[in-house]
Amino acid sequence: MSTTRRLTIVGDLAGEYVLDEELPDGRLLIRPEAAYPAVLTPGTGRALSDEEFAAFLTEHESDMLPPDGEG
Repeated sequence: MSTTRRLTIVGDLAGEYVLDEELPDGRLLIRPEAAYPAVLTPGTGRALSDEEFAAFLTEHESDMLPPDGEG
């Protein structure tokens, strides 16, 4: 199983990156991590309205797990 390794760079090239490969000489091959909106194909979804989100929680909240470290 492969695990995606991510890193944050500060400075002139600040942002979130994904490590593609670690070379034998210590160099890293990295690429920018696509931001969430960039991952969506236009027209594939939309944000829920406040009312829709409340209805979703009412229907499914009992099936949701608590956040890590709680409960």
